[in-house]
Formats: sequence, C-alpha cells, structure tokens
Amino acid sequence: MSRGNRSLRPASSGRWWTRVIQGGLLGILATFGMMGYQWIPSAVAGLLSIERVSITGTDRLDRRVVLSLLDLPDDRSLLSVDLSRLEQKVEAHPAVASASVGRVLPDTLTVIVVERKPAALFQHAGGTLFLDKEGVVLSLAPDRPAGTLPELVGLSAVKILGGDPAIQAQARQGLRFAKHLQRHVGPAVSVDLSDTRFMAGTTDGLVFQVKNEFEDMWQPYLEVEPSLRERFRQGPYEIDLRFAGKVIVRKKG
Repeated sequence: MSRGNRSLRPASSGRWWTRVIQGGLLGILATFGMMGYQWIPSAVAGLLSIERVSITGTDRLDRRVVLSLLDLPDDRSLLSVDLSRLEQKVEAHPAVASASVGRVLPDTLTVIVVERKPAALFQHAGGTLFLDKEGVVLSLAPDRPAGTLPELVGLSAVKILGGDPAIQAQARQGLRFAKHLQRHVGPAVSVDLSDTRFMAGTTDGLVFQVKNEFEDMWQPYLEVEPSLRERFRQGPYEIDLRFAGKVIVRKKG
C-alpha cells in the first residue's frame, strides 16, 4: 500500500506544475494579445500613410489646384480617407467633369481627373469665355484664342455664369448647330442665340436661319445647294430654313 502511495505522488506533482506552466503561458499570451490589439491598428495605419498622390488626366488643371481641392489632413492614411468625399471635392471645380479616387498599396492615393474641354467661345460685352460641350463656363479665353472653336453670341452672360440650366441647354443647341455648319459649310462659325425662337448661324459669308430642331430642314437645302454655289460667290446671302419644305435665299445688303 505504501508503495502505491509513493508511486502516485510524483504524478500528482507533475500535473500541478504542468497546470502552473500552462496558466503562465496563457497569461503571457493574453497580455501580448491585449498589447497587440492596441498596437496593430496604429502600426498598420503608419505603414499605410499616404506618401504619394498620383494625379492623371489633367491637361489644363494645375496639380497644385487638385491637391488643394483634396485638402488631405496631416495624419492622412489610406485607411482613414473617404474616397467618395474626395471625389466630390475634386468634382466641385468647374473645370472637372468627373473624378475617381483610389488606393494603391502601400502608400499611394490615385486621382484620375476627366476635365471639361473647351468646345465653344462665348462672346459677351465683358469679353470672351470658354464653354464646354454642356454649356458650362470654364474660364476666360485669351483675346485671340487659337483653333476653330465656334462662337456663341446673344446669351445672358449673368445667367450662363450662374449656371442657369435653361441657358446651358440653349448653348448646347447652338453648339450642335455650329458643329453641323462646320461639317457642311465652313470651319469659322458664329451662332446668334438672342432670339429663343430660332438660331442664326454665320459662316463663309452665309447666314443660316433655322428653328431649334433644324435637322429635318437641312435636307431640302442640300438638294438645292449645288445650284446656289455660283450665286453665293457674288456676295453674302441669307438662307432661311425656318419654314417646312422651303429654302428661302436672300441677298444681304
């Protein structure tokens, strides 16, 4: 009996020490786990701090302007920035049609800008403005802008500068007619939009008067245009296409 007791004591003592060691290890692991829970997010944020901003798609817009629009905080990181909010900030600039902001690990914020491009010149008493294809004012144009952008006149400068939707729609209509004249008549085009009932487009010594929906009226003109070429060489003419099925030609002056 005494032999049995002596044989059990070492086993019981070994199990006790094993539990003590296991408990100690678990405590150490738990301590490191709590420390890691607090340290890992800040460490990851530090590793993902924004060190580089890649901006593409800007031809007219300066990089410094885009950075100013982003207005990134000093403690910026790829995890903390709101990409949608940054896109909205860039798109608030009148020269920007759209913007896309993304993350490239480990440290780069990417900004892809689609700029509004000049599609027309808007002439008014105060000078000349660039408009894009949507009728949005981009900037002041130089005194003698290069290229063959069509000119739009007769719009309210106050309303178009204020982004009035109706005036922008009128500008888009004028630009559509101007491009039509450039394709079929000549490159230097001016469109008068002062009368909301119709448009007057001037190019190559000819003045075309049309209603806003002018495409259907253009085909009758094309049918008789070859017979009018010799007459057009004698001086400026007005071609009135405002009446269905009629092409009215008048000598100007």
